[in-house]
Amino acid sequence: MRPAVLLLLILLAAGNSGCNKSGDAAAQGGGPPAGRPSLVMVEPVISQEVRSQTNVVGTVTARRTSVVASGAEGKVNQFLVRVGDVVAENQDLSILNMVTTDLGIEEAQQVLVEQEQRLEELENGSRPEEIEAARGRMEAARVTRDIAARKLARSIRLVDMGAINQDDLDDARERSEAADRLFDAAKAQFDLVAQGPRREEIEQGKARLEAQKRQVDYLIAEKGKRTTHAPFAGVVVEEHTEAGQWLSRADSVVTLADLLDEVFVIANIEQRNLSNVQLGGKVRVEIEASSVHDWEGTIVSLVPRSAWESGSRTFPVKVSIKNRLLTSGDRSFPALTEGMFARVFFEGPPRTAVLVHKNCIIRSENGSKVFVALGDAEPKAKPVMIQEGDAFGDYVEVTDGSLSVGDRVVSEGAERLTPFAALSLVEKPEQDQQNPAAGNGEAAAKSPSNSEN
Repeated sequence: MRPAVLLLLILLAAGNSGCNKSGDAAAQGGGPPAGRPSLVMVEPVISQEVRSQTNVVGTVTARRTSVVASGAEGKVNQFLVRVGDVVAENQDLSILNMVTTDLGIEEAQQVLVEQEQRLEELENGSRPEEIEAARGRMEAARVTRDIAARKLARSIRLVDMGAINQDDLDDARERSEAADRLFDAAKAQFDLVAQGPRREEIEQGKARLEAQKRQVDYLIAEKGKRTTHAPFAGVVVEEHTEAGQWLSRADSVVTLADLLDEVFVIANIEQRNLSNVQLGGKVRVEIEASSVHDWEGTIVSLVPRSAWESGSRTFPVKVSIKNRLLTSGDRSFPALTEGMFARVFFEGPPRTAVLVHKNCIIRSENGSKVFVALGDAEPKAKPVMIQEGDAFGDYVEVTDGSLSVGDRVVSEGAERLTPFAALSLVEKPEQDQQNPAAGNGEAAAKSPSNSEN
C-alpha cells in the first residue's frame, strides 16, 4: 500500500475513534459528530477511449462432417480405414464384391461389339458378290421367262393347226405365267440387293448401338458405386461397417470430419454484447487441451436468430481457426478436434466512455449511486444515482446519470456518508490511479464494493 493511502486510512480511523468518544450523534449515525466534516478521499470522473471485451465459452466443431454411405449393395470385400486415419479426397474407404458386376460388364461389352459390326454391315451396303449373285438369278429367270414365252407362242400356232389340243395350250400358258412371276421376283430381289439396306434399318442399327453403349456405361458406373470414396480430405471419426458385412444401398460406411485445414468454434453471445462482434474481425481463442494454448480466429458469421422460444437471448457466432497437423510416428492427427472446450474473447470498436473508480459506487436494492463533492470552500456530499455499464480494470463505465467529466466523487469513506454531509477532501495521488484502458471491458460486477443494507 502506498504511504499516502496508508496515512489517509490512519487519519480516518483516528477520526472515527474520536467521534465515538465525543457524543451520541456519532454513536447513532456511524459518522462524525455534528458539525465536523467527514474526511474522505476523492478522485475525478474521467473520460477515456476504451474497448469493450466479452469472453464466452465455445465448442470446437468440424468445418464439414459427413456420414459417408455406400452407393450399392453387396458384401464388403475390403474395409480400408480405421478411426483416427487422415484420408485424402477421393481415397478408397471400402470395396464391395465385384465378381458378378465384372461378368455383367464383360457380357454387355461383347453385345456392344456385335452391334457395332451389325451397323457397319448395314452402312457398307450389299457386297459386290451378293449383287452379282442376285443379278445372275435375275438373268436366269429372264431366260426361263423368254423360253416359256416362245413355247406359248408355238403352242398357240399348233392349236390353230390342230396339232395339239387345248389342254397342251393351257399348260404352256401356265408355265409362261409362272416364268413371268419368277422373273419379277428375281428382279425385285436384285433391286433390293443393289440398293442396299433401307435408311430406316440403318437408323435402327444406330439406335441399338447407342442403347448398348449406354448400358455398358451404366454398368461401369454401377461398379464405381461399389467402391466408397472420401468426399473430401478429413479424419475418420467413426466406423460403421467391417469386412464381410453386407451393406444395402445408402448404408453408412464411416463418419468423416474435415478438421485438417481449419475448424470452427461456435460460441453463443448475449444480446447486450453483440456490439463486440465484428464480422471479419480477429479474436483471441483459448483452448487449454490443445498443444497451443492461444489461437487467433476470424469471425465468419453471426446467426441472426436466438432460441427465443425457450427463453434464450444468445446468438451463435462462428469463428474460423486455422488448424495444425501433428505427427506421432508415421501417423498424423489434427491439433484441434471436434468437441474441445474453447473460450473466445470478443473486442468491440474503440469508443469514449465516462468512468468512475469501482470504490466510488455504493450498490443497494434501489440501484447504484455515488457521492459527488460539491463546492471548494465547504464541500458537501451530493448523492447521484447512476447506471453501470462495462468494467475496465478498477473503473466502471457510467451509462446514465448526471455526472460530468472532472466531477470529484468519493472513493474512500463513501459508505458512512449521508446526503449533503460536510466533507474534508483528500485527493487521490495521481500515481495511484490506474489506466482504465487496461481493463477487460466486461460488464461491471454486481457484488458491491460498497453497499447499503
